[in-house]
Amino acid sequence: MPELPEVETLRTALIPLVCNKTLVELKFLRPDLRFPIPVKQLQKAMTGMVVHDVTRTGKYLLLHNVKGAMLWHLGMSGRVVQKPSMKAEEKHTHAVFQFEPDTFLHFIDPRRFGCILWVPKDKGHPLLDHLGPDPFSEEATPALFKERARTCKGPVKGFLMNATRIAGIGNIYACEALFEAEIHPMKSARKLSRPQWDRLLTEVRNVLRKSINAGGTTLRDFFNADGNPGYFALDLAVYGRQGEPCTRCRNPITRTVHTARSTFFCKTCQKR
Repeated sequence: MPELPEVETLRTALIPLVCNKTLVELKFLRPDLRFPIPVKQLQKAMTGMVVHDVTRTGKYLLLHNVKGAMLWHLGMSGRVVQKPSMKAEEKHTHAVFQFEPDTFLHFIDPRRFGCILWVPKDKGHPLLDHLGPDPFSEEATPALFKERARTCKGPVKGFLMNATRIAGIGNIYACEALFEAEIHPMKSARKLSRPQWDRLLTEVRNVLRKSINAGGTTLRDFFNADGNPGYFALDLAVYGRQGEPCTRCRNPITRTVHTARSTFFCKTCQKR
């Protein structure tokens, strides 16, 4: 699943292509993805309108005009590709957009867990209303997370991956940030001290920023060598390194499974 850095790279790539440009035409090739696509509403609200900004909230992208914003989510396999025309060339192309004068963007999603929706101006949306703060926002503070964790009975890794508490942190980046902060992923979130929250939020930002910086600024940068969306080529410290030596202590990296997700950590460096 594309995570926050991949989505942020896509946002950066879209800005020169669509900002201050008129959306000339949009075509939908199916009525739904994860949710029904409000086709008529989007065509009425977006056609002929200038997109003045592209923002990101967690893993959601919003293309704004004066009436509101078109919301995109890539789900598990979604990608946005620039093509030479409105003609759908690839299988699983579900929507096509033309921005003036001749920029054509195709929304492709084989597993159809993504979404294309409409958010009216100055109104909320169910997918956004209950999201926690973005890790890079001023609202995201160690004090806030310590307070939110006070009633949390689960482990800190689950806390990080709960989008209602902090938006946009996926499995890879949670594992990496916890390693850098020297915090055991199964440690109870409510037992973290304020200094531990200080360090953890710093490392979350560092790991995400490192990935964003590795991502580049074009649509092509968003894809791996196979042409599929994927994680940037990072020197990961723990994720996917079961049995390999820890970069700090040289003891083997451990893998465990929690809530159907693999968790990688160092038993020596990350103590409960």
